[in-house]
Amino acid sequence: MIKRMLRIMSIMVILAIACGSGNKSKSGQAELTDFTLVSLNGEEYTLSALKGQVVIIDFWATWCPPCRNSIPTFVQLYEKYHERGFTILGIGLDDEQALVNFNNQMNIPYPIFVGSDELAKAYGVKGIPKTIFVDKKGNIRKTQVGFAPELESQFDALVDSLLNE
Repeated sequence: MIKRMLRIMSIMVILAIACGSGNKSKSGQAELTDFTLVSLNGEEYTLSALKGQVVIIDFWATWCPPCRNSIPTFVQLYEKYHERGFTILGIGLDDEQALVNFNNQMNIPYPIFVGSDELAKAYGVKGIPKTIFVDKKGNIRKTQVGFAPELESQFDALVDSLLNE
């Protein structure tokens, strides 16, 4: 019984570390690594083609509790600001079927993609969720690792501010 409890606690610690529960952020004018991905709906998206829009790039996985908790916030942001030139690219670091099932369950309105280790490495993903805010000029304006409900209002204010630039 004690061995089982220790094993469960070890798994929980590993998940907490893997999900990147820290609150790291970075501002600046870093350059983006361009990519083209095909969404779960079969549409092709190229990041550089989205210049002129405010974009969130969200690296996440279905097995990560903070990632799952962030999805309703992103759905609200998308629905609130999409008509003003805002989009979210949800890059799942999971197998395709898990992403399809979760997408169907949550009715996510923005495009979801199956990510790759190479793309995650190019964006320095060491913990998830990793959320990257990109301005209309294609500059990274904020990077957030982890998610907590307190960030909802900050994300909303940042997207609104970037749309008004």
